[in-house]
Amino acid sequence: MRRWSCMLLAIGIALTACGKEDDMNLQERAEARAVEARAHIDDLAARVGTDPEVRLNTLTACIPGQDDSGLDLVYTLHVRVEPGAAARLTDEISAHFAADGWVVKHDPVDDGAVSVRFQKGTFTMGANVSEADEWAAVSGSGGCVR
Repeated sequence: MRRWSCMLLAIGIALTACGKEDDMNLQERAEARAVEARAHIDDLAARVGTDPEVRLNTLTACIPGQDDSGLDLVYTLHVRVEPGAAARLTDEISAHFAADGWVVKHDPVDDGAVSVRFQKGTFTMGANVSEADEWAAVSGSGGCVR
């Protein structure tokens, strides 16, 4: 009897969860995606450096000037970095995210900085490390929510 009660409870929760997303308006769906995106970006920032400072955190139109184009998160942090942060980003941090299914792309940068982008599903994020300036910019998005 207890097993059936647990199964019915689980089915009820699953059915309730399925209906919720359909009932959510655009703003609520975009906020839900933004929460998940911020978690990924915060994780990357913590691996790259310390003392995160949020520089930009906003939901904006997917296509500038077109309010009906959907909503997209723009989230940027700055973190302090120590010597070796650039090498960690290109090696162990990139390997960690690649093992978790993220597509990793290393971008050339002229000024001695290191730039790496990560993409998984609708989520994108990246880090640009400048050890000479002792800081890194980490930013990303959850992708356009329509």
